[in-house]
Amino acid sequence: MTPLRIQRIMMSIILITGLMLDLNGIEWGKYLIWFVALMSLFAGITGICPSDKILMKITGKDKFC
Repeated sequence: MTPLRIQRIMMSIILITGLMLDLNGIEWGKYLIWFVALMSLFAGITGICPSDKILMKITGKDKFC
């Protein structure tokens, strides 16, 4: 599995978890949603994404494709 697929799966799990927590009245669920949104924005603007680097080292693949 490529690092990009792993990252997308992780992001979706975090977003769904945050949404479910927020819908059930647990206050910090929205912080998970905000965290993913802000990190995606940061990665898009700067081109630096810590999860990219970590996942590339874990999988041993240098490219996302």
